[in-house]
Amino acid sequence: MGVKKGIILSIFLMLTACSDGNMTESQTHPSTSEQEKSSSPIHSPKTENEDKEIETTVPAKDDFDFQGDDKNVLSKMEASISYTEEESSLHFVFQVTNNAKHAFTFHFDTMQQYAYTIRKADGELVKQLKTSSDIKLPSTAFIKPGGSSLYEVSEEKLPPGSYTISFAFLAKELELKKSFDFSVEQ
Repeated sequence: MGVKKGIILSIFLMLTACSDGNMTESQTHPSTSEQEKSSSPIHSPKTENEDKEIETTVPAKDDFDFQGDDKNVLSKMEASISYTEEESSLHFVFQVTNNAKHAFTFHFDTMQQYAYTIRKADGELVKQLKTSSDIKLPSTAFIKPGGSSLYEVSEEKLPPGSYTISFAFLAKELELKKSFDFSVEQ
């Protein structure tokens, strides 16, 4: 509002500086054609009452080509775990896949984007990567449509037996959890 008043004041000062100070009849009472021109929003400044009537609109979500169930991108995120066993180590890949038609950026409080635990079949905790607040820097993960965010974990080979690994994706918008049962052979 102050900017508009400043612009109007600047225009007024420029006009009075250009004139000799004497106002003519046409300057005090504009003709009909001048009134028509001044009613156009392009040629005349708006009064305070006219400013209040201006509406700002935001396009509806449908304008962004969201289709039916696809309006909720988060509901289209899917977690999976793959596992391979080598001679002296175990390798896990925790994957978050975007099955929506739209990209999404996840936000995290720290640089750590996931946590996991490995438990024996009887529930005994064997290994744990807890959530840590040591690294205070926030981070993000951008996942395009059909894309994935992969988190690879390697562990020393465990004693023979049955285990469960549970991953948690720690995004502010969505916490995905996925568990996977596996067995270690000799």
